[in-house]
Amino acid sequence: MQWLVSGEQMREIDRRAIEEYGLPGQNLMEAASAFAASVVAEVKPQGQIVVVTGAGNNGGDGWGIARHLAARSLPVKVVTAISPEELQGDAALQYQVYASLGLPWEKYQDPGQLAEGVVIVDALLGTGLRGEVRGKAAEIIAAINAAAGKVVAVDIPSGLPAEFVPPAGAVVQADATATFGLAKAGLYTAAGRQAVGKICINPIGLPEALLQDTGLVLNNKGHAARGLPLRNLDSHKGSFGHGLLAAGSRGMSGAAMLAGTAALRSGIGLLTIACPSEIQPLVAANIWEALTLPLPASAQGEFSPEAAAQVPLGKFTAAAIGPGCRTGPGTRALAGRLLKTQLPLVIDADGLNVLAPGIPRREGPTVVTPHPGEMARLLACTVEDVLANPLEICRRGARAWGCVVVLKGATTCIADSTGRAALNITGTPGLATGGSGDILTGLILGLLAQRAEPFAAACAATWLLGTASELAARESGIVSQLPRDVLAALPKAINSLHAAVGEYFPEEEI
Repeated sequence: MQWLVSGEQMREIDRRAIEEYGLPGQNLMEAASAFAASVVAEVKPQGQIVVVTGAGNNGGDGWGIARHLAARSLPVKVVTAISPEELQGDAALQYQVYASLGLPWEKYQDPGQLAEGVVIVDALLGTGLRGEVRGKAAEIIAAINAAAGKVVAVDIPSGLPAEFVPPAGAVVQADATATFGLAKAGLYTAAGRQAVGKICINPIGLPEALLQDTGLVLNNKGHAARGLPLRNLDSHKGSFGHGLLAAGSRGMSGAAMLAGTAALRSGIGLLTIACPSEIQPLVAANIWEALTLPLPASAQGEFSPEAAAQVPLGKFTAAAIGPGCRTGPGTRALAGRLLKTQLPLVIDADGLNVLAPGIPRREGPTVVTPHPGEMARLLACTVEDVLANPLEICRRGARAWGCVVVLKGATTCIADSTGRAALNITGTPGLATGGSGDILTGLILGLLAQRAEPFAAACAATWLLGTASELAARESGIVSQLPRDVLAALPKAINSLHAAVGEYFPEEEI
């Protein structure tokens, strides 16, 4: 399990390690410096290394890193943004040891001081950053980014918040980031993923008990595999549930077919696609493996209000509503009937739009899958509010509605009503096209029908969608990628996830 932390959480872990476990802060700084120096050395620098330091512990790490690099007989100098006399505590001690060895350092004056560095170590700003970087620090960030040398960031690239929020200004663009204790949530924002390069994590001697159960986890392959229903040799179609997918309308039959195919690919035992009667022949002709349930249609080709009463809900183990439904009274009536059941329920797209603002609490498990615009409508806020703090917004919705929320984005946030959350970073920009969300809905429906726990099902489905997009990109590229390409890659993604837990035949590593 790869736990993630905010800057505040990491500072609390450090405090507890020092005060409760008796670990000297200087020991932690020394371990961090030694580890970061080893990351720099792995770059195999052939020339001058420039370590850029600032105030606080991040600057102290920088002085220690420079000393460790000098001990490896590597040419190094420190360029500091502040007068060393301003340093305090452990950071001041690191400077004093460095200076006592007669090693070179100078005060920052202009970008030319960084130009000779074949490697630049960014120890300017740490995890305590608040707001936009200004003044000399902003000038130094620009100088680092303009320099030709490779960049190794210390704990976090300067300018990048440790919290899961977008940066307010410029950020150092690193080739590698040596981070300490646990990875910071901000490393996995869209801006963070562009800035961090290779992430190298080291616990630096912190007690293992302090590095667990932070409430936020990276949804990597091992974590996503927890949502896979296991399959015994004596299984039959009844073992894997019967899902109901309410989807489609005139001109939007493709949404029903994308979601339905994804549900079938998930391993579901039976699938019934409930759709307006006028598109039922098209859906049935294109998805041979699904049952179809034609329902009364309105003059506009969407569900009529009478449709809700004609769905035999007692035969299903999970349901989903929304893809391609449109927002007429029929969709509202069908959503209202599903909400009154105890079936595990996925709500997406127009299923969300007819409920805004807010998702009613219900007895059965609920998973909602909004994009930022839909999330803004559900919470009666702006899209800008959602994008400014997506993880907190995701958690707020999950708590308010008592459900699992999958807030879609370049990094997708997944949260449940207990505060448990995950960040998913699989995927490509090829998913930024109509139909990708329908695939996600179908995958979650299929896993819920197989009785997967809702949070785990959401995590598995999100990982699978992103990984299938990555696999599809090998054939179709990113710009030309279509949702049908992602569907075609799903079997390989699913088999890879099963192989991660030792099921079926091992597949090549993804």
